[in-house]
Amino acid sequence: MKTLNAAVIGLGGMGRRHVAALDALAGRGIAVRVSALCDMNLSAAAELAASRTDSDANAPGVYADWREALAAHASGERPVDLLCIATNGPSHRDIVLAAAAAKIPFVLCEKPMSTSGAATREMADACQSSGTRLAVNLCRRFLTRCLLFRQALRDGLVGRPRRFWSVIGGGGVGCVGLHYFDYAAWLFDARPVWVSAELTRDPAPNVRGAQFFDPGGQVSVGFQCADGWRFTGDFELSEDVPRASRCIVVGTEGVAETDDFTPAPAGAARATARPADQRHVAKTRLVQPEPVALDHGPALDIVQATADCLADLLGPYAHPTTDAGIESVDVVLAAHLSSARGGARVALPLAGDDLKLDVPIT
Repeated sequence: MKTLNAAVIGLGGMGRRHVAALDALAGRGIAVRVSALCDMNLSAAAELAASRTDSDANAPGVYADWREALAAHASGERPVDLLCIATNGPSHRDIVLAAAAAKIPFVLCEKPMSTSGAATREMADACQSSGTRLAVNLCRRFLTRCLLFRQALRDGLVGRPRRFWSVIGGGGVGCVGLHYFDYAAWLFDARPVWVSAELTRDPAPNVRGAQFFDPGGQVSVGFQCADGWRFTGDFELSEDVPRASRCIVVGTEGVAETDDFTPAPAGAARATARPADQRHVAKTRLVQPEPVALDHGPALDIVQATADCLADLLGPYAHPTTDAGIESVDVVLAAHLSSARGGARVALPLAGDDLKLDVPIT
């Protein structure tokens, strides 16, 4: 089995989780060697590299500039088979385009995929043209608790969706809200078709730096399933609401709730639904819903989810996330457009001049 050489760009909290996820691939029968580490804080990269090896000959290359890491790949000094991008959103476009030009076989990009609709599409097109497999780390698609909840819904737990409510709290529409926009779409194999939003007019300074702009607010999204069925998602992302991860699905046959962040039992999934033998009764007649037992699985484990996303990218590529990466960024940007237009609905996918809007989300 060939050992793949991996490089990680960006070594903050998420980048270090990428390193841990790469290490975890060995347990999935995938041989990966972290051969290059890159961060603007060169000493942090060097310290992490030193902690991973007892031999200078096997030590990962260390770089302060991602261009240097890709130049080492191009020269053959440090070839890269798999590139993990864990920097902030505004840098993603340039790094992915350079990786595609360098014909790196596999790229995992952190969300947001980029900061404009035009950029996300450019990235996808470049990777398709070069033969680079691109994935976006929309980790809720790979979390055990989320997968169990999705399967229960697909098995008819609460019928067809009418409403998806999510209490998320502060953290930014792009940084945190994006995960939940994608989560609602993925649960029902749906796509976003419109957005209406009111964002915070004077947000607090971004914790990641003054160069970023990612307010919270309240966002409504219209979703459409493949068969034409539509439902609405409402997302509470106001900055004065404590961080949470509570999601409620209101369906034609019941109501289901889950929290992917909180450990069980407080975060366990739960549902009440019409008994199967009573679902033929007209909805105008009262039928008492009954509790339904659900498997809830472990709470949020980003390393596990990232490792599974990587395994899918490197293996069957059965769950590509590039289109979802584009759609989730479209929702964030449409929220900005809608808020600027007094809450008017913005149709998706973005088109025309709306594709040009660039917001430095993280």
